[in-house]
Amino acid sequence: MNVDLRYLGKSSVLGAAQSLLVRFSPNLARPKTFFDAELKDAIRFREAMSALHDVVVGDLKFRKKDKTAYQAWKKAEEEREAEIKAQLFDQAKRAELARLAKEPIPPNLDSDFRKMHRLYWDARVKWANELARNDPELFRHLVPCDPVVTVAPDVVFFECFSKDESSYGCLSVDRDSFVGSQEAGLGTTNVDYSIALYEHFQTLRSYRKTRLSVDPAGFDVKVEGMADYREEKIDLPPSWLRGFGQIQASTCLPSRRVDLPVEVVYAILAHLKRHREKSGPRSIRFVLTPGKAPKIILDPWGIEIQSRGPVYDGGLEIGGHGAGGKLGPYRSAPVGREISEEVKIWGRRRLFALARVLPLTDRVEVRLLGSGLPSIWIAHMGDMRLVLALSGWTTNDWTSGSGLDLLAGAWEPDARTMVQADRFLQNEQRATLPAIAAATGASEESLVPALHQLAKRGQLIYDHADRVYRYRQVMPAVLSEALIGPEHPELVEGRAMARGNAVTIDRDELLSDGRRAVVGKAKGTGCEAIFDEDLAIKKAKCSCSYFYKSGLRAGPCRHLLALKMVLSSRALPQAPKPEPAPEPAKASKWSSGESFPIPRQILDDIRKTANRKNTTVSRVLEQAWDVAMPRIQAERSWTTALALADVTLARLLATRTPADAVEERLALPPDVLAEVKRVADRFRAERASVLCLAWLLGRKSL
Repeated sequence: MNVDLRYLGKSSVLGAAQSLLVRFSPNLARPKTFFDAELKDAIRFREAMSALHDVVVGDLKFRKKDKTAYQAWKKAEEEREAEIKAQLFDQAKRAELARLAKEPIPPNLDSDFRKMHRLYWDARVKWANELARNDPELFRHLVPCDPVVTVAPDVVFFECFSKDESSYGCLSVDRDSFVGSQEAGLGTTNVDYSIALYEHFQTLRSYRKTRLSVDPAGFDVKVEGMADYREEKIDLPPSWLRGFGQIQASTCLPSRRVDLPVEVVYAILAHLKRHREKSGPRSIRFVLTPGKAPKIILDPWGIEIQSRGPVYDGGLEIGGHGAGGKLGPYRSAPVGREISEEVKIWGRRRLFALARVLPLTDRVEVRLLGSGLPSIWIAHMGDMRLVLALSGWTTNDWTSGSGLDLLAGAWEPDARTMVQADRFLQNEQRATLPAIAAATGASEESLVPALHQLAKRGQLIYDHADRVYRYRQVMPAVLSEALIGPEHPELVEGRAMARGNAVTIDRDELLSDGRRAVVGKAKGTGCEAIFDEDLAIKKAKCSCSYFYKSGLRAGPCRHLLALKMVLSSRALPQAPKPEPAPEPAKASKWSSGESFPIPRQILDDIRKTANRKNTTVSRVLEQAWDVAMPRIQAERSWTTALALADVTLARLLATRTPADAVEERLALPPDVLAEVKRVADRFRAERASVLCLAWLLGRKSL
């Protein structure tokens, strides 16, 4: 996409000893947008803008060792041979060109063109890395797009997207943080940005008055031909545009909210600064237990950081609504089960962008979409907020692998609802989800996919601090489907299956804890899932290759999506009759419940893990089952399933009755017991053996 940038002058910091003026040059190719007011706290603004700079130029992709000096020496040695070969090469080249001129256009010209186009972008990235090391001023011109500033009725916010397409930054400044009179023209525009401007930001001081100005001068005069006028045309890569839209859409998705004291983030960054991991896993683990403060674990060292701040309430939020509504989590604990859950995120060194603002931060709010999914970090600094959104992995940008479209919802957004919501937000500039629903006459359930699609097109942003949707058109024109990319193929195929009546449901049962167990087939492919009260997929399995490769980490497959769509229009089954309460089982040190014979050697190993994690044997086995179930289900026989585990320990499970077994009482959820029983019946094995095999396969992940 070609973007026109027209600036009058350069953004700069002007002034003397007593006062400074931070002057931004807006993009004259966009509607008139301006702002002029005095800042209350220049230091906070300086540090926050410096953090945004780290996001803009951030690129943490893996870089090979610099061999420039060796390659230069090698090139000098080869030049002597090249001079001898040059003449022969030119002759061969002319002969080949003469031969090709007589041949017709090759049929694979289009594929060859795409290949060479890829070579061009690889060369451009390599050149950009070289400039970043040796010529920062020229490197600035390779940053895909200048930051975006939006002047709203109540806030002014700056947005940027990193060079490696994995990090997004947004600085929101309340209008109340400015003193005196304010001149403002609402709208969104790009502002000229340079390394020199970043260096000038460092001169801001608390003892000098500082004014922030998005200069409107260029809008009111004829600027063509003036000395400071310049015009640029930037060719934005499609992946950059898709990524920018995906981050906006991800902020609208259901997420777990975790409030962290500043000292916890300090501890994370301090340890990462002093230690460099030599092996995996390189993740941050959030251990979340409703009613308790969250616990952070840094892998691979196993360093535990206990939060002393607010407790985790276990709720998920979207558009200002918590758990229990119609827009619940995608993988959440069912109501009434107060259990711990772990969420892992990767690419943690990108959090160093928050380092400069931590001394000025009151608290840090983290939004977790799930393990391996994007995370959103919000630093609250009084009347300023810095939002840092990170993709699931450093090398996994917002446009690949995360399956955000699949997580957003199965049904296609209504075009009429999208138009109504867009017009309403354009007039109001900001609104809550209930307010948009009341104005458009649409239900909140149908509004969420429409708002998600508008966010992907760059037309709105969700503000977690105020819990409102804000209108903001990031580009001069609405991003078309050709630019942001088509819908995920799994979603398209799943919708076609549901509409084509290719889904049959063999079992639809309401479990005692309120969840719904469904077994069926979609276009002949067997699949089953456990849904919560909001039809969010808690657990699932499918025999297709997509699910075998990535499970639910990249979103549900087409068959599970089709099953969910059909289920949404199907009446709830009758609740099962309550069973008489069983006699209380004899409690042990580890757990209580139904008795299972488990080999002593395996049981000792499980107990060690339970002690280390400060939990029960039952909980450890439940977690192991969640990890290992897809692998066990994919095997054709009990023999091949045992071959997946360690040979020595697997021998203990080869017989009908496990050898050297100890009776252990396990309190497992009903759906886990049902799944284990189905697998045991299929393989003609004991349930205890199936559980032990799940432990052997999943223990390394716990």
